[in-house]
Amino acid sequence: MNILMLMLSDNPDTGGMEKHARELSSELARLGHTVTLAAASQHLSDLEPAVKTRALDTGGSRNSPFLLLTVLRLIRANGFDVIHAQGTKAAFVLQRLTPFTRSLMRVATIHGFKSRYPKAAAFHQLIAVSQALATDIAQPGVTVIYNGVSVIPQAPALLPKETERPVWLAVGRLVSVKGFDFLIRTFQYCPGTLLIAGDGPERQRLADLISSTHQSETVKLLGFRSDVPALMAAADGVVISSEREGFSYVCAEALLLGKPVISTDVPIANEILPEKHIFRGEDPKRFAAYLSQDTSTLVAEQAEAQAFAADQLSLSSMASQTLNVYQRAIANLVSIH
Repeated sequence: MNILMLMLSDNPDTGGMEKHARELSSELARLGHTVTLAAASQHLSDLEPAVKTRALDTGGSRNSPFLLLTVLRLIRANGFDVIHAQGTKAAFVLQRLTPFTRSLMRVATIHGFKSRYPKAAAFHQLIAVSQALATDIAQPGVTVIYNGVSVIPQAPALLPKETERPVWLAVGRLVSVKGFDFLIRTFQYCPGTLLIAGDGPERQRLADLISSTHQSETVKLLGFRSDVPALMAAADGVVISSEREGFSYVCAEALLLGKPVISTDVPIANEILPEKHIFRGEDPKRFAAYLSQDTSTLVAEQAEAQAFAADQLSLSSMASQTLNVYQRAIANLVSIH
């Protein structure tokens, strides 16, 4: 198949959607399909060599005439079989272009919770990256395909000798939606050490909170780290404190590396972890009780979740399920015409 992967994020950093678009493009290319990834230039690296690229100016709104015309020209000039929009911006652009692309198969993947979603009727298939997200979209015919994850085990990162066990690791951009302020307040009532890997605009506020709660010895902001698998190997458990997520890569990576996870009520943790390992509420002391459990017991209790991750959260599984969606959508398109 000749596939256009359209991703219109203008995010200067690499988040879950940007990572997904690159990895799915590369995996489909490895399987012998012709794939073109059209995205902002900062998101066109770390690809399988066979993936074609097209740099787009994604700074305009989804209603920008220039952007709409650029995408339409790209579609018309390359004989694609499948146009796959990644994210709501790309999906809304493709929805606007429906009158000009009726003979082509249109698919969109939604990655995060929004107040308004594209219309499923504008696509031959709408994909959500979690069951919770599919439920929130609340339109007929939405297929759930979990993001695939590629994680290579690494030797444990070196921690200072005085680091107190258990060590809990949190990973993510330092923004309010990740709930790190709540996690830091929670850790006042926890044994051990909390490591937070990531950077972002909330760093100084979180540093001040650590200081004001007298936790400088037990809570550490590590900044951006490229060795997250090594940090996970060194940690006893992984904690997710987000207020919302479309799909938690951190949860998937931790399970694939055999680490126990305690999480707030966000996908995919709340879809595959035991119910008693999902925290719902706003009381730091109650959350602390979840983080005070024996981590070896948590590992045993999450054996089924780890097996699910190994089977369903691989890149090959994601690509296979996506191709199945393409085939079904193409069959429907042929039957209509």
